Amino acid sequence: MNASWIPREYRIALVDSDALQRICTSNSLSVLGADSAPFGRMSELVAAIRAGHQFDAVIIGIHADAAKTISKLSDVEDAAGRPLPVLYVVHHTELQIVHRLPAQVLAQESFRLLPSPVDEDALIEWLNALDRRDGRDGRHAGIGFLRVGP
Repeated sequence: MNASWIPREYRIALVDSDALQRICTSNSLSVLGADSAPFGRMSELVAAIRAGHQFDAVIIGIHADAAKTISKLSDVEDAAGRPLPVLYVVHHTELQIVHRLPAQVLAQESFRLLPSPVDEDALIEWLNALDRRDGRDGRHAGIGFLRVGP
């Protein structure tokens, strides 16, 4: 682990239809001291928020159903009452799916994409960026792919 990280008490919603990926990403977050709550579908996250659970950010696994999953992000924001920072995670074998995402998703100021398996330093960089948000509106400085490796 090369990146500098001071554990903060973040609560991250982890949405991924792949149970193994949820476990792996959740373990990575746990090692870094971030709390996560796993969900198999966006509708489960919306229900949790409406039940009173609060989250600082969302990690979404991108798979073949990416457009459907991402279309539900507005439901999450409505339930939370604000936009949440989002990190999209995609396996290298599914990168072509990213090119099929709606242009408005790719153009979002807060758009972040990280290949899986998740690189710990890149995950730390994203968690650190949560501290640089402009208030609580979910915006970050910069957009695009997170740097991976040295």
